[in-house]
Amino acid sequence: MTKVEILLFDDRLDITALNIAFAGLPVSSASAALVKGFGGDLDDLGESLREYFADDASWCRIGNTVHTVTDGDAEVRLVPRSDVPTWHADYFQAGWGSREGARIPPEFRLQYAKYVDRRYKARESCLQGKDLRSVAAKDGAGGVDKLVRHHQAQLAEWYAALDHLIRSVQTAEDLPEWAISVAKDELLDWHRTREYLTSAVLEFHYGDAGPRPETVLGNLCFRFSTVAVELVPA
Repeated sequence: MTKVEILLFDDRLDITALNIAFAGLPVSSASAALVKGFGGDLDDLGESLREYFADDASWCRIGNTVHTVTDGDAEVRLVPRSDVPTWHADYFQAGWGSREGARIPPEFRLQYAKYVDRRYKARESCLQGKDLRSVAAKDGAGGVDKLVRHHQAQLAEWYAALDHLIRSVQTAEDLPEWAISVAKDELLDWHRTREYLTSAVLEFHYGDAGPRPETVLGNLCFRFSTVAVELVPA
């Protein structure tokens, strides 16, 4: 078993020595996240990549990239490198065989894949009051302001990415049903993330965020004295 400690420049590890190829081109590098996902075991990574992208395996082409097809939350893909004629292996943060991915028509998978990449970079975490207190203890008010602005910018980028997806798939006045379904799910997640940010700021400055929703299976739930009410998208 060949294991490595992952300390990378430019988020890439050279895996040329594994002698993996697809469509006549070598797979020369892998992302840090992908290598970590295999516990740093390059032998296991190499064996899995050969299995994932074998001729009889379940994979598909999305633009100039190649994706595995699974029902999980993430897949492995091969991306052509711009500097050398080889492939780079990394994670794609969606699954084409999942409920979310299966609803995307094949002709719009490329647009959705671009959205997923932008969303993943902008979807860091849900901020909480304790996070702001921790930063304040270390970096003072300036650190808190920097962190809040960072998350605010991420929300703006996420929203812009969704707007671009909607525009890129809208071929008539009304959105297709699959796009409406995607937009509603994404906006619910976006709204929840924004609610965490605003509640964190309220809690940090005033000690209490007041009544706020709970997350229930991706939905928003408000609890009253005798009943809980979930906000279900129409």
